[in-house]
Amino acid sequence: MTPSDRSGTGIRIRDFGVRTREDKALLRRFVDFHWDHYRDDPSYVPLLDYEYLGFPLLGIRGFFEESNLFLRHAEMRFFLAEREGQIVGRCNAFVNRNHNRHWNDKTGFFGQFEAIEDPQVCAALTDAAAAWLRGMGMTAMRGPQNLPVNEATPGILTAGFESRPVMYYHYGKPWYAGLLSNAGFRPVKKVVSWEAPVQRPMEDKLVRLSEKIIERYGITVEPWGARPLKERKAEMLEVYNDAWSDNFGFVPFEPDEFYRIVDDMQLIMDKKLFLFLYVKGELAAFFGGVPNVVEHMKPARGFARRWELVRALRMILGAKRTEGFRLGYLGVKKKFRRLGLDGVMIWVQKRYAQKKGYQYCDLGWMLEDNVMVLRLGDLVGGHLSKTYTIYEKPIA
Repeated sequence: MTPSDRSGTGIRIRDFGVRTREDKALLRRFVDFHWDHYRDDPSYVPLLDYEYLGFPLLGIRGFFEESNLFLRHAEMRFFLAEREGQIVGRCNAFVNRNHNRHWNDKTGFFGQFEAIEDPQVCAALTDAAAAWLRGMGMTAMRGPQNLPVNEATPGILTAGFESRPVMYYHYGKPWYAGLLSNAGFRPVKKVVSWEAPVQRPMEDKLVRLSEKIIERYGITVEPWGARPLKERKAEMLEVYNDAWSDNFGFVPFEPDEFYRIVDDMQLIMDKKLFLFLYVKGELAAFFGGVPNVVEHMKPARGFARRWELVRALRMILGAKRTEGFRLGYLGVKKKFRRLGLDGVMIWVQKRYAQKKGYQYCDLGWMLEDNVMVLRLGDLVGGHLSKTYTIYEKPIA
């Protein structure tokens, strides 16, 4: 816990965990830093502090709490950079055993990265994280990967700084790419987001193809409420772990971890945005969107008064009157790929979304080389809105 000095730079690094009282005090400072860092940036809409630190009254389990289910198969360490008593940067580092088991590698991750525009600060933070990961037996360091893994968009924002805020797309300073490159990191993958207008007239081609596909393959479409919640959660997990298993960076969900996410989603969910497709009675795919509640989470001007409970209530109460939604939960089982099921789901979902009055849909995040999914964005008149870049460097 004793701060380590970066000789000649005036930078000291504090490293800590999640267990002790001192850890928890430092975690509060860790979370507080982004409020100061983005105080005058109108494009930044932070997550609730509760999502990091927990809030039992609302049933929220924090990403950084010792009870976080993620930590059953991961080890994590936090780092704060200080200069002259002021925090000038932060990050965490973690080893995800499920990831390394799935890919048979020794990759460690860093995330929650924020820093002032100073290469020395970035180097101090990432060197400290790399040293800890190396001590854990890792040979490569990748990120930034924020928590929650599989929900938060990986990488740093490298294009689309002017685009609208969307839930779980982390905003970042435009100098981060340069800092990481200077620290020896190199891009390994990009993920992108598209924004599509919902009220644009339904595409004739989409309607014709969907009707033919439904008839040809004996497809039935069910809404969320057609089956019990327990069954729906199991179906989503089954499809997700099958559909995405070969994608870059995929980490299989454990059942209780996945089910917790679905349970938490109930607070803001529009259940009619979720669809389940069956081919001749066999589960084949699901498609789900959630209201972009970030629309109602913007803090007070200058971030001077955070009012987190008020923001939380605005988030929950505003879920039924958002202008747009994020299409971020979807999957088609491998055996049913190339049947056009994704087009069918877009058609059915768009009919509801138009009737409901949604104005936009965010499609993402999508791997830059996933041609089939990217075509969907073109089909519905979408435009590329955000690009995130994932970086990596060897640390052995």
